[in-house]
Amino acid sequence: MKLKVAMGMVLMSMVASSAQAAPNLEGGSWLCKRADTPEGVDEWTRYQFNGNGTIASQEWMQNKENSKVVLEFTLSVDYSYFDNGEELVLKPTKLTRDISVDQFNVDPFNYDTRRDLLGYRIFFQPQFENDNRAQFEMRHHITPEHPFTLSCQRQA
Repeated sequence: MKLKVAMGMVLMSMVASSAQAAPNLEGGSWLCKRADTPEGVDEWTRYQFNGNGTIASQEWMQNKENSKVVLEFTLSVDYSYFDNGEELVLKPTKLTRDISVDQFNVDPFNYDTRRDLLGYRIFFQPQFENDNRAQFEMRHHITPEHPFTLSCQRQA
């Protein structure tokens, strides 16, 4: 009996701690940038965490060569997410793109790529510096050996 009570308390504390992780992300949006962005590339991603288990994101990227913009696009992705007990798991549910400049006809996020991206799973662990600053440590399920970190700040 004591073991059942102890196990119940452990499970309840695990549920409570995982439930507390998501609300810290909610409220405003998070503007994120990568520290390892290559020269000539400017980009940011904005995440809006909703209480209903969804995330709306918007990524903007601009690539310049010789001070001239050769590629610029905005990618919007809606995700569903859940806490697997160790990290959040993001699953894309909808993707849209808006290409402003594509000088070399790269066609980022063409039909095949968008279809493939809908199968992605992103594993995500926020590391909070305070209520308004965090490092988002992320990895894709197909390349777990290549994690990446976004430096993020909560926006009003």
